[in-house]
Amino acid sequence: MVQQFNKLRVLIVDDSISIRSVLRTFLDKVGFDVVGELGNGRVLLPAIVKLKPQIICLDYNLPDKDGLSLLKEVHSTYPQIAVVMITGTNDAGLESVAAEAGTAGFIQKPFSLEQIEAVFHRVAHAQRLLAVAARKHNPFENKPYRASAVIADDSQTLRRLLAAILIHSGIEIVGEACDGKHAIELVSEKRPDIVCLDYEMPVMGGFEALKIIHNQYPEIKAIMVTAIANRETFERVTSLGIRGYIIKPYHPDKVTQTILHILAN
Repeated sequence: MVQQFNKLRVLIVDDSISIRSVLRTFLDKVGFDVVGELGNGRVLLPAIVKLKPQIICLDYNLPDKDGLSLLKEVHSTYPQIAVVMITGTNDAGLESVAAEAGTAGFIQKPFSLEQIEAVFHRVAHAQRLLAVAARKHNPFENKPYRASAVIADDSQTLRRLLAAILIHSGIEIVGEACDGKHAIELVSEKRPDIVCLDYEMPVMGGFEALKIIHNQYPEIKAIMVTAIANRETFERVTSLGIRGYIIKPYHPDKVTQTILHILAN
């Protein structure tokens, strides 16, 4: 059953008319507002000014400009816009580079509509909650932080959301990483009280990073962030001393409860 969403504005950028048509039809069906389609990246920035999208679905292989360069431009100028990159390129390192540049999601062609729905569901959920967080008063503004944290997730949008939730819980964000390897480096440098690790990341996933962090810094309270909420995953990371779990999609109250419980124990 297709889930309906509040109408977030989506701009599709792909040089394939058939791909654009499939994406438009499906995104319209699940309740997004597709405000425009572009066959190249040359006019992307002017189109953003005119169409004001909240999410951009961006092809990597465009005829005039590669999607990675466009992603960096969008992220630099409009960091509040979530960019989901789609590619048919068989480059094992591209996902990592895209995550570092600020992508909100990464989809490999040929894709399934279920995959598109799952990624856009997570991104849309995060975008809506970020909009709420921007209007919400932070009770810890101008007050001492309760603790410090490093967060690691390959989605820039989900990092922004988790950071916003933690800040409103009185947690100082001292570092953000898009893969497990960078998370380990930040933990070594910043020595935070808490580290939040996404289970699935390029270069090095959260499980592999957790093993190293727990071995070198057992005093740091590690939290696993995952959309894979099954018993096998929980047992696997629990054996390494994980202190708690944050399940995607995020629910701010549950995240806050998890953080406060971990800090109290």
